[in-house]
Amino acid sequence: MVQNIFRVGLVALVSLFVASCATTPTSQSNMSGGVVDVSYEAVGLVNSFRAQNGLGPVSVDSAVVEAARYQAVAMASRDVLSHEVAGDFTTRMNNAGFTYALATENVGAADRSVADSINAWIRSPHHRENMLMREAKYMGMIRASAPGSRYRTYWALILTSAQAGSGPKIIYSSAKPSRGKVGTPFENDGVQIFFTGQ
Repeated sequence: MVQNIFRVGLVALVSLFVASCATTPTSQSNMSGGVVDVSYEAVGLVNSFRAQNGLGPVSVDSAVVEAARYQAVAMASRDVLSHEVAGDFTTRMNNAGFTYALATENVGAADRSVADSINAWIRSPHHRENMLMREAKYMGMIRASAPGSRYRTYWALILTSAQAGSGPKIIYSSAKPSRGKVGTPFENDGVQIFFTGQ
C-alpha cells in the first residue's frame, strides 16, 4: 500500500516536472479537436485575392507554417484571440529565424472553414492590407480546434518576404564596417551597406 502511494506520488511528480519543461503552449485539455495545417487549401484563395489586386503569388513554406502553428496553438490552448498570447509578433518571428524578413500575421476565431477565414480577412481593412503585402513570397496557415473553448476554432495566417535564416545580401564596398549599428543600413559614397552582425 505504501509502495503504491509512493509510485503514484512519484509518477505525479515526474509528470509535473515534464509538463513544466514544455516549450510550446500545448495544453491538450482544451484542444481535443486538433491542429491542422490548412496552408495548401488557403494558398489558392490567398493567391487568387492577390492576383485580383495585381500582386504576385506566395508559396507555402514549412518554417512559416510552424510559426503559424505556434500562434494558433497558443491561442487555442489559452482560449484567447490575440497577437500577443505567445509573445509579441516581432520577437516570435525573430526567434523562428525570420530576422531579415518582412512579415505579417492575421489571426481569427470561430470561422468554420478556411474560405470563411480568408473572406472575413478580405472584408477587414487591416487584415486585407496584410494579405496584400507587396513583398510577400511565403505563407503558412493553421487551424487549431478547441471544442470546449469560447470560439472553438482559432486561425493563424503568416506571410513573409523571405525564408527563415535568409539574410540580406551585402553589397560590396571598400568601406570598413566600423560605422552603423548591426541590422541597420547606412549610405557610404552612394553604396548602401547593411551590417548583419556576423
